[in-house]
Amino acid sequence: MLASAPMDDAAYDRLERLLRAHGPSSREREAADLWAELAGEFATVERDRMGSAIATVGPADAPAVLLLGHIDQIGLIVTHIEDSGVLRVRGLGGWDPRVLVGQPVRVRTQGGDLPGVLGSVPIHLQKGDERTSGTEMKQLWIDIGATDGDHARSLVRIGDDAIVGHEPTRLAGSRLTSRALDDRLGAWVALEALRIAAAGAPRVRVAATGCVLEETLGDGARLVTDHVRPDAAIVIDVTHAADVPMVDKGDTGPQALGSGPVLTRGLGLDEGLFESLASVAAAEGIAHGVEAMPGGGSTHTDVDNALDAVRHLRAALIGLPLRHMHSPAEVCDLADVEGAARLLGAWCLQATPETLA
Repeated sequence: MLASAPMDDAAYDRLERLLRAHGPSSREREAADLWAELAGEFATVERDRMGSAIATVGPADAPAVLLLGHIDQIGLIVTHIEDSGVLRVRGLGGWDPRVLVGQPVRVRTQGGDLPGVLGSVPIHLQKGDERTSGTEMKQLWIDIGATDGDHARSLVRIGDDAIVGHEPTRLAGSRLTSRALDDRLGAWVALEALRIAAAGAPRVRVAATGCVLEETLGDGARLVTDHVRPDAAIVIDVTHAADVPMVDKGDTGPQALGSGPVLTRGLGLDEGLFESLASVAAAEGIAHGVEAMPGGGSTHTDVDNALDAVRHLRAALIGLPLRHMHSPAEVCDLADVEGAARLLGAWCLQATPETLA
């Protein structure tokens, strides 16, 4: 059983456009505008006051399911400009600073985007424990090539943001590396599942969103869910691939790149939705994995935020296996992503008002 058929060129083009779009958490407008433009080709689209795009198909008076993928990516914000011309920064979202040294960045300014690179003290000049104690965000800066502080201040303002990492690049087979796979992949799956539903005759109202602020505040999903008031919500986000060294499958589950989308069971998640998604996956011949979400914590996804907004909401979580999460060069398998879209699209077309009751 395969995760899915290969992603066609038009679908991949839409994904690559989303990955290239600028959209660090709290500054998502460009990426959200693009998602809304793509959804507007086949669905009714609206925007909420935080900037999330919401697209809807199906009978307006029917019970509703909401497909959530977040459009924001982790990024950086400029906090100080040194007299030497380098830019001090802090994170927009949760970075591991070890992976940032030497990475390309793009600073969004009033005058346009500026290329730069993240720098730190070279290992040759580090002393004592500095070589082994790990890198902290306060030890990093962006070098845009400015000759001095005045030059830098003429180009960049405190509070300007930056995105970090590599443009989308195809790897061997159906693998892809890029910045922002977390969670433009989920936003793409929500979009494409809605496209599949729109091409059929859904018996329920299907809403999808590329929502903002997941990596920082979580308010984007809360506002969207409160606005749509769905009977069920299905969140699509990335999950850790366990097919790399030093990852404990007891912590993550056994999922690997190419093994298909991952259906999650456990804390706060509706068992009936899980079973119905698994049944559709089997009927459609879509390989999938299962991940357990233990109690005593949160899912660390927009499931938590959707449940905050609507009490007793039925919720499901679909994970997309990802290597190197929250790094400038994440890696996925496009077959898993395509499989998730096809699974969700088929599920939406099979859903009935009774399914969502």
